[in-house]
Amino acid sequence: MHPTIFLAAIALTLGGTPPGHAQDFGFQVSNGLTLEQVSVTQNGTISAPSSSGGAGSSAVIAQAGNGNSAVSSVSGSQNAGTLVLQQGNANDAVAVIQNSPGSVIAQAQLGSSNYSLAAIVGGSANGIASAQIGNSLSNSVALVDSVGTKVVYGQAGQSYSGGIVVRNAPPGTVLRLN
Repeated sequence: MHPTIFLAAIALTLGGTPPGHAQDFGFQVSNGLTLEQVSVTQNGTISAPSSSGGAGSSAVIAQAGNGNSAVSSVSGSQNAGTLVLQQGNANDAVAVIQNSPGSVIAQAQLGSSNYSLAAIVGGSANGIASAQIGNSLSNSVALVDSVGTKVVYGQAGQSYSGGIVVRNAPPGTVLRLN
């Protein structure tokens, strides 16, 4: 199965938390990642460069609804790909892959007024799968200078926001957040 489609399938099948005043936060890490390599924040942004991708790179954006916007950028990353799926109203998504060959980003948002930012910078063969189901949800996920690292981030409900940045993860690290 193509890595982009596989990550999209993972993103779409993530379980969720019902709406409420607090959201349970699960955090599962494999392969010895240390706290110094992970930073979890409530809000964060990463600027998205725009330039050309490498050979064999692709980007797919599929949207249904009203007022949705998406930006996808692949730069200097051979065989990399992004997939953005949005359904609902007023959703925004940004996907960035820069200098990370063989990396993929899959984002899915169902609902209204959601925002998702995913970035992979440096390293190689990394993956981010992000899914948000609900309204007024926001997330930012970034991988920096990692190799073979996968992050799966899911949120469901209303008015939650969060983010994670992973730097220099050991090869083969897998993080699941929901």
